[in-house]
Amino acid sequence: MAAHLAADLAVTLESDRPGALAKALGCVSAAGINIDGYSEMNGIVHILATNLAATRECLHNAGFRELQKQEVVVVPVEDEPGAAAGVFQRIANAHINVRYTYLATGNRLVIAVGDPQAVISALKH
Repeated sequence: MAAHLAADLAVTLESDRPGALAKALGCVSAAGINIDGYSEMNGIVHILATNLAATRECLHNAGFRELQKQEVVVVPVEDEPGAAAGVFQRIANAHINVRYTYLATGNRLVIAVGDPQAVISALKH
């Protein structure tokens, strides 16, 4: 599988307290939507899901505030030392700044940058 584009949805948790993350991820799973990856830091949850429109709707209906929808690059990597470092070195060699990244299911890197197509091009060479 090659690097490809996907969408990451970021929402804020209503408060930093027990159960807030469970509520966000739970409403997505209750809607029957598979979460391919997520990251939570400082009350902001980034979700990579199979159905963005339905994910957005259920989070909105549950009272979560959307911060952004970001086009991201999803890059499969081997489960071995240096695999991710090699990807990020190629991105650095192309002078592309990474805004944020996290690991999704199936050993896939989720990478947000200003120009996602530039990452795909950099990783083809």
